[in-house]
Amino acid sequence: MYPPHHLGGYELSCQDVVARWRAKGHKVVVLTSDLHLERAHQPRDEEPDVERTLRFYWRDHEILRPSWRESLAIERWNQDRLKQTIDRLRPDVVSAWNMGAMSLGMLQTVGELQIPQVYVVCDDWLIHGPIIDSWSNRFRKHRLLARVARKLLGVPTLFEPSSYNPAVCFVSDTIRARAQQHASWVPKRSMIAYTGIDHSDFPLREMPPPREWSWKLLYVGRVEERKGVHVAVEAMARLPSEATLEIAGPADERYLPGLQARIDELDLTDRVVFTTYPRTELPDVYASADVFLFPVLWDEPFGLVPLESMACATPVIATGMGGSKEFLFDDVNCLITPPGDAAALSESIKRLASDRDLRQRLVHAGHETARQLSVDTYARVLEDWHRAAAQDFVEGEPARRTPLEDALAPLRGGSPG
Repeated sequence: MYPPHHLGGYELSCQDVVARWRAKGHKVVVLTSDLHLERAHQPRDEEPDVERTLRFYWRDHEILRPSWRESLAIERWNQDRLKQTIDRLRPDVVSAWNMGAMSLGMLQTVGELQIPQVYVVCDDWLIHGPIIDSWSNRFRKHRLLARVARKLLGVPTLFEPSSYNPAVCFVSDTIRARAQQHASWVPKRSMIAYTGIDHSDFPLREMPPPREWSWKLLYVGRVEERKGVHVAVEAMARLPSEATLEIAGPADERYLPGLQARIDELDLTDRVVFTTYPRTELPDVYASADVFLFPVLWDEPFGLVPLESMACATPVIATGMGGSKEFLFDDVNCLITPPGDAAALSESIKRLASDRDLRQRLVHAGHETARQLSVDTYARVLEDWHRAAAQDFVEGEPARRTPLEDALAPLRGGSPG
């Protein structure tokens, strides 16, 4: 997927990076799926050099399992689109982003053409991609059949990156560790490139003076079970009656009825409100809240919304799951609570409400965290690695980023390790 037709932050990060690469003078062509979402905000003019021609194995939140004949047609179509683009562009390097439910045989073709590749991996597609790719999944356990079918049908049947060894830039050590443990292939050359926020969308606000607490709680993001929104609702029942919770974001229609029923059951109808905002209004929404809640229940690949809140000088309470624990530090730039524990979440909110100095300290460290983790830095790091890959790393690997723990060490009362 690629904006405006997208569902998450992975695709937005890709677009942000592409824009910065183009601004540096690089020629970038985006080859993406033909997905069109009716709710997507349509720009006045389509972004140039975005080819929405590929077909993939996904529709309306369901993985498709087409027949042999239909899968072969999809693979041949995608291979033709890929080869046409390569013939026209003659790329120095191919950058592969979210390949979940996509034809992984395209990456195999790029490898066979000996074009350098860099995978930018921001979720678990290295693990689940070969399974939900309906074509390559048919051959995973039948390698002899795969070789015969490849010769007869003329399209790749297996995903074997070990045959061309792409470099891999993981968004977090969490994602890299899972890939090393569960993927069928472990890259020989990989690194961690933390993504970040766009400071033109979320400018770093001046540190505000201490203000009175008004019990205004905020959640921003997709409203679904694994995000733990119901835990925030249940925490509300343990807070003073003046506490309110704003839930801003698109909702999973399968989750929403149960969540609304729980709100009614807890008699919170007048204290919990659902909203949505265009991206341009979110900075003011964050800034108007006393605290931002990030009560996720699953191992997030990274998690950008806490950084958006930090840039807007609003303190964060989070569960620190998955990749988010790599930049969320308890009692330094946020408060960490156990996942699924509404009582602990409510106690953290009360603690924050009663301690102005704590709020200011978290806001100060959060501000520095948001400054460190910018999409501009992310784009520069990825640019360096793509340049190096295009030159077959003849000058070695680019410098790696300083761990965020080192950058925040002075705020924790320590020194870089």
